[in-house]
Amino acid sequence: MNILFATDGSEFSETALEFMLRFPFPRDSKMTVLTVVADIPMLPAELEALDDTQNAELEEANRQLRDDAKELLFRVGNRLRDDGWPGETMLRNGNPIKEILQGAQERDADLVVLGSHGTGMAERFLLGSVSDRVLESAPCSVLIVRKCADTAEPAIEPGTNAAYRIMLAYDNSDVVQDALNLCASLPLEEHSEIRVVNVMPLITAYRQDVRQHINSIWLQKKQIMQAELEKAVKSLKWATPNVTTELREAENVSDEILVAAEQAGSDLIMVGCTDKGVVKRFLLGSISQRMARYSKCTVWAVRKKRNNT
Repeated sequence: MNILFATDGSEFSETALEFMLRFPFPRDSKMTVLTVVADIPMLPAELEALDDTQNAELEEANRQLRDDAKELLFRVGNRLRDDGWPGETMLRNGNPIKEILQGAQERDADLVVLGSHGTGMAERFLLGSVSDRVLESAPCSVLIVRKCADTAEPAIEPGTNAAYRIMLAYDNSDVVQDALNLCASLPLEEHSEIRVVNVMPLITAYRQDVRQHINSIWLQKKQIMQAELEKAVKSLKWATPNVTTELREAENVSDEILVAAEQAGSDLIMVGCTDKGVVKRFLLGSISQRMARYSKCTVWAVRKKRNNT
């Protein structure tokens, strides 16, 4: 697995780094660490109005930002190499969103990793709105690592061979099958737990005259989904013996998944997303986007990888 880790050196990037160092990624994974020196925002007219002293000060500010970025890459790169991660570093100038997406293409990344604030508010993502936009447009899967909102500590304490509590938001689509296969391929610690959850919209959300016609169809759908969940369990059993399923009904599917994850004490939610390049086309409608914004734990949005063209 080719992983691109985008860092800005903040405490939230440090949380993401600690997560990567202890999470059981596939053993052949390779890492590229990317940081972006954002352009100092100035209009052309403002640049033209600068005198020689101001130009010198601007150049010095840019130089200091670049030196800080080099130092960050050196420190993070050494930390990863000390932990046995092969990989490279990338320093870019420009728009962080554009540079992260371009870096993912150039490195043929299978996964982009970003840190996030743990407040459940989209505008509090690490790097401002960058995580939101990367999640929307990345050519591959995206992992958003979050601190716990209440404690400001990682959901899983640092340490080797950590047991993880993973929730897989499930329907029977192709992209969720990819998420299922990925989850099954992880070299998890034997006490790790995987919970496969499907949420069906409440039939009571429909008008009474409609409900009486679809009730039997709804019951049949529930039986089919329960059978699908049991099939999913079989494919995950070799990853860990601790696999359970849950079929829920709720008016708001995304909120119910978040409730289920919180009740289960999940460390990670895995969810599929379609390869459409826009957030609202995530699997389960806008559910994945909402989970990425408001989940109290880390979210792994699994996307079918787009080929470089």
